[in-house]
Amino acid sequence: GGFGGGGGFSNGGLGAALGQIDFSKTELVQFEKDFYIEHPDVTKRGEAEADAWRASKQIVVVGTGVPKPCMTFEEASMPQYILTEVLKCGFDKPTPIQSQGWPMALKGRNMVGVSATGSGKTLAFLLPAMIHINAQVRSSMFMGNCIPLCEITLKRASEVQA
Repeated sequence: GGFGGGGGFSNGGLGAALGQIDFSKTELVQFEKDFYIEHPDVTKRGEAEADAWRASKQIVVVGTGVPKPCMTFEEASMPQYILTEVLKCGFDKPTPIQSQGWPMALKGRNMVGVSATGSGKTLAFLLPAMIHINAQVRSSMFMGNCIPLCEITLKRASEVQA
């Protein structure tokens, strides 16, 4: 079965033509990963209050130094150009995955976010990604901006296959 008459997708041999990189002979460009500035209202919020909010939203965090969630767009430390567009769209506050995910992503921390369809996962990923992209320096004319695409790629692949 399937659509279109072509063969199926195969990822066999994917990346087979890629060569090894000798990092001892490669100068890597330094880049900033931490763009999160904790809002004073978030700083005032106690850990117990943050933990109670997470529990009420069924959010489980594991690890050390996990930032407290931001409850408003203003608390999220987004640049004005992003905040303006988000508010123009009529959103009143971040969804739970955005509230906890934005501080993590803006800090450049590893994160796995699992949430229902329509819960705001894509914006939880993409808005911090735009900030990271805009801050990157292009190291060569052949190298573009890079962001991790696992979340979106896996999500879209499973939707297409279904």
